This record gives sequence, structure tokens and C-alpha cells, in this order.
Amino acid sequence: MGAARDCEAILDAFLAQPVNALTTLAFVAGGAVVLWRSKLAWVGIALVATGVGSFLFHGPMPSYADWAHDASLAWLLLVVAGVGRSWQRCTEVVGLAVVAALVAIPGAADPVAVAIAGAAIVLLVMHDRSIRTFGPLSLLAVVATIGRLGAAGGPLCDPSSSLQPHGLWHVGAATAVVWWALARENGARG
Repeated sequence: MGAARDCEAILDAFLAQPVNALTTLAFVAGGAVVLWRSKLAWVGIALVATGVGSFLFHGPMPSYADWAHDASLAWLLLVVAGVGRSWQRCTEVVGLAVVAALVAIPGAADPVAVAIAGAAIVLLVMHDRSIRTFGPLSLLAVVATIGRLGAAGGPLCDPSSSLQPHGLWHVGAATAVVWWALARENGARG
């Protein structure tokens, strides 16, 4: 089912889902901002990778795009969860290999992503219960809810619309990670 779950009609074109493909560039732009404005280089790199993986998934859709999409997003979650912890280097470097192995198991990608997302949120909240964490997590919750309501079969789904809830999720999720990274950096300095 793949990208069809995200509601936008799939065209026979380089950008099979133009709105969803173009909005993935928010992750790339966000990664550039994090790389430029903070010391969390691996978060920036993981954001860029997530944007590239998602662009491949919603744009040209090569055979490996599903893996690139799922693995890069899971890696981003692992990197964010590891920031400031003794095992941070593990999530930055080895985490991608672990995720790649798990994603290779048919049907495991979505449950693994949900488990990693849940663990990342718990770890973030355990580490910092300030607005630096709750603000970005609140944004993420809102855009995730809208994204789910706009999934195929959902009340906000209109496959032919230029306003795609999944695209809003891309922009909102990238913004939430950038907000968190920059707020964390500013909080660490102040």
C-alpha cells in the first residue's frame, strides 16, 4: 500500500505525489538549519537523510524508497532519543545499521517506527520536562493527528487536493525537530 496510505493521488510522473514529495524538503532545510545553528550535527544529518528518504518515497518512488523512507525516519528518532546520553554515539552511527536490519523484515517497519517514536518521546521527556521539549512535542502531536485524519479513508483525505495533511505532517515534524534542537542548544548555553 505504501504511499497510497498518505492519501495524495499517485501520478505517473517524476513526482508521483507532488505535494508530499515537495514538503519532504522541509526535513532537508531543517537539517541545514540545525547543521548551521547548533552543535547537534548528527541531528542535522539525520534530518537531511529523512528528507531524502521521504522525497524518494513520495517522488520518484524507486524500488528501495520504502526502505529509505522508513530507515531514515527511524534513524532520526534514534539520534534524537540519544542526544545527551552516554549511548549517543551508538544511536548516531550504529543505530542506522540496526534499523536497516529491522526494516528488512517484512511488515516490521511500522511497528518498529511506532516503538522507536514512543521510546524517543519518553526519553526526551525524562531528560527535559521544560517548554524546550513540550513545545515541539505538542506541535508534533497536532500535526501527527492532522496527518492521521488525512490518511487514506480519513475524514480529511482528498487525493486530488493541493492541501495534503501528510505534507503538513512533513513540515510540522521537521519544524518540531528543528525547534527542539535549537531550543536545546539555547537552553544549554543559558
